[in-house]
Amino acid sequence: MRFWHKILLAVLVLFIAALDVSVIMVMKKSWQLNMDSETKRAASEQLLITNNIYENLDSIRTRGLTLTPALLVSVAKSYGEHYRKQGIGLELREDGQLIYPIQAVKSTVQEEHIMTLAMPLPAPYQHLELTYKRDISGLYAQQQELNRFFVMINWIVGPLLVLLLYLLIRHLTKPLKLLSETTKTIAEGNYSNRVELNSRDEFGELAFNFNRMAAVVEQRMTELAGMAEDKQRMVDNLAHELRTPLTSMQGFAELLTSANIGQEDQIKAGHYILSETVRLKNLAFKLLDLSVLRHQPLVQAEVDVAALFRAVAQTEQQKVAEHGLLLQMDSSIPAVWGDADLLASFLVNLIENAIPASRPGSIIRLLAFEQNGKGVLEVQDSGGGMTEEQSKRAFEPFYRADPARSRTYGNAGLGLSLCRQIAEAHEARVELHSVLGQGTSIRIFLQLHNNCPSTL
Repeated sequence: MRFWHKILLAVLVLFIAALDVSVIMVMKKSWQLNMDSETKRAASEQLLITNNIYENLDSIRTRGLTLTPALLVSVAKSYGEHYRKQGIGLELREDGQLIYPIQAVKSTVQEEHIMTLAMPLPAPYQHLELTYKRDISGLYAQQQELNRFFVMINWIVGPLLVLLLYLLIRHLTKPLKLLSETTKTIAEGNYSNRVELNSRDEFGELAFNFNRMAAVVEQRMTELAGMAEDKQRMVDNLAHELRTPLTSMQGFAELLTSANIGQEDQIKAGHYILSETVRLKNLAFKLLDLSVLRHQPLVQAEVDVAALFRAVAQTEQQKVAEHGLLLQMDSSIPAVWGDADLLASFLVNLIENAIPASRPGSIIRLLAFEQNGKGVLEVQDSGGGMTEEQSKRAFEPFYRADPARSRTYGNAGLGLSLCRQIAEAHEARVELHSVLGQGTSIRIFLQLHNNCPSTL
């Protein structure tokens, strides 16, 4: 049974029960009041008749007449015939014996519909008893009419009440139906669905909180789907990266174990195995750095830009010179806020990405300056640049804009991905600008040392 069915039946039963009980109590009270009124009226009329008969009998005795049974019957008959026209019956008994009427009159009215009162006459006629009988069948008929009217009202009001309650409850429970339908669609995977309910009552508040919850769930599911996709792509790329060097290393290892091989071939195979081993080692270290950044909280401090640039130049100067390039540094800010080791790794990775992209004799620029209240560290090269599509995917793990050239220089395609992780750890923004045939520049926007949060 549905919720609105339960509400409808419960309200209907309670309402009809309350209505019936109330009407029955009112009718019972009305009947009691009417009966009390009729009883008082009958008692008053009986007392009046009794007093009148007493005065007549007393007047007869005053005139010196004897109260014979015939005279008593004559007096009672005069009153009996008068009140019979008003629906009132009188009986007179002497010492318990009925003397008027001579025979009891059989009435067509049911015995319970006759109100009977009996009382003796005042002294000295206390041996006489007057019985008063009044027909109250009209009162019973009125009560029965009220009962029939009540039953008719129940037959009319019941269906009408069912219809009104149905419309009202369906309207009141409509938000529950909307919530049920929305939760069903969300359970089926449609996380973008929302409850469209403009109401300021509890249902409106519930719908608002439900939509907030659905938005959070949708965001989390989107993030989880993106993370799952990124992990799968990373696994696929990692498998691809490992397959080629491992296959080549296996081939050269088999060549080295061959009996008929010259010294030159041995040296060539050994160099190739060594270079691939170095590349796999660099790949493992990059993956380890990415893992550390994801799970280790960052402690930031003031970083001297000049010292940072000297450390980076010392690390990369030989490699830059081996490729016939120049490293040019320029800084207009004294310090930034961050982690010196991670920022050094950030710049080193950018320079190592710029080296294979640059032509011999060109310049790689390492810059530091202020822009819009932020400290900017930038690496520029004048290499081949990237297309718009390549720029969008540049920070993906294992992505290479030029796979052949990157593989030649031992790059695994994780440098820019590591740079993005370092920027996220600093809560900093990274911008990449590249023009095909002109070069690429990458910037990270950091807090300046004089804008950094205070530490206690």
